[in-house]
Amino acid sequence: VNTSHDGSIAIQASVTPVRVVCANTLAVALSRTRKKNGVKQSFKIRHTQRAEGKVQQAREALQVANAYMDEFSKMASAMIETEITAQQFNDILLAAYPKPDEDKKGAFTKWTNKIDTLNDIYTGEFNHMISGTAWGAWNAMTERLDWYRGGKKGLTESILAGSSGFDPQITAEKQRLLQVVNQVL
Repeated sequence: VNTSHDGSIAIQASVTPVRVVCANTLAVALSRTRKKNGVKQSFKIRHTQRAEGKVQQAREALQVANAYMDEFSKMASAMIETEITAQQFNDILLAAYPKPDEDKKGAFTKWTNKIDTLNDIYTGEFNHMISGTAWGAWNAMTERLDWYRGGKKGLTESILAGSSGFDPQITAEKQRLLQVVNQVL
């Protein structure tokens, strides 16, 4: 929930995975409140409304949050129920990260390391309960982005920012990977 201190802008409530701690994270959170999957993720209350209108707006806020979480839950449940084989997981990886030419040694080595890391995460001890599902595949791929990549310009802070949802490029990549999983299956 955010507003100005002087009442010059509306009170806005948004459903976002970003924990707001400053003006910068507020900007990131608000940039993520567009409609996704047809579900509204934010609402505004004008300061001039009467109390009854504000109560109705609060009800709408709860509906926004519930609708967003319901859609997320449906997606997650469907992915958990979608069993995949080792070959399908490999197909997902190849669709997400096409194999480079072997004569490009540096690119091929980086690709091989990425695929090995993804396989290790997918079958590892923390993912074992969901491996063999579309949910496990997507989680392995996002875990690699969160914790197994180098930081931008060598800065480890960029890894933390990406894993917390503060890096729009990483967030966009996670959405792309979700689309790849769904398209391959």
